[in-house]
Amino acid sequence: MMGKSFSFPLRGEYLILVVCMAISVTLLFLPSNRQVIVADRLGLVLTSPYLRARDFGQDVSTVREDNAWLRKRVAELELLAASGERMQRDAGRMAGPALDPGYDGDLVPCRVVMRQRARFATMVKVRSLIPVNWQPWQPVISSGGYLGRLSSVINDHEAWVELLTAPDFALGVEIERTGLLGVLRPRGDRFIVEMVGRDEDVQPGDTVITSGIAEIREGTADLGGGSLTQRGFPVGTIVEISSPFDQIFKRIVVDPSASFDFNETVFVVTPLAPAPGINSGGSQ
Repeated sequence: MMGKSFSFPLRGEYLILVVCMAISVTLLFLPSNRQVIVADRLGLVLTSPYLRARDFGQDVSTVREDNAWLRKRVAELELLAASGERMQRDAGRMAGPALDPGYDGDLVPCRVVMRQRARFATMVKVRSLIPVNWQPWQPVISSGGYLGRLSSVINDHEAWVELLTAPDFALGVEIERTGLLGVLRPRGDRFIVEMVGRDEDVQPGDTVITSGIAEIREGTADLGGGSLTQRGFPVGTIVEISSPFDQIFKRIVVDPSASFDFNETVFVVTPLAPAPGINSGGSQ
């Protein structure tokens, strides 16, 4: 990158001209054998420092311009990198979790537009860009895993979602490695899997998924009386296990897969096809 040429102040140029003229006149009055020696010494003393100072000034100006160009280029690259990361995060949020083969439902992406104000948020409002046939108890998931279920319908574009952190939430779960069934409930700032025998094979690191076991709930008779939660959605990972001597069930602590503090895009799971032998009225 070429820098601008260094320009010496006009007053300084006049001063240098006067000094040079004075030196030249002085040299004329010196003996001829001394003129060459004095001129050479004056060149070393006066001319060389001037040339060095001029070259140094040009180098400093060039370096400053190069640094300014590099800072501008770095800022442009940082903006491009931030844009790429944002696009990658958006793409990741829009890619729902992996589903089991044969899944016959659909995932409707929705944006979280409102959150309940509380230390542990238990409700969020979601909005879909397309009309949705909302139904109570439809599961809601994020890219990480199971998040909660629909609680109430506002209109065909908006609904409230009850998060897994709600105090009275209960979810049928399964330990994927062994197929053991249990019920996951929030307990303070933890999630506990209940109803698993103290002698059962459970290990830290085991993955917990939704079981898909039918659950009878009030107001769901028109849905066949069964659970709307599909089996296989990731719920969390077991991090702590204990077997109290005075209880017949283990105490299993789960680290949830989904984040309940920050979500922009979630997915509502549409109703699954009725099980064979169950009609829309809930009778067999």
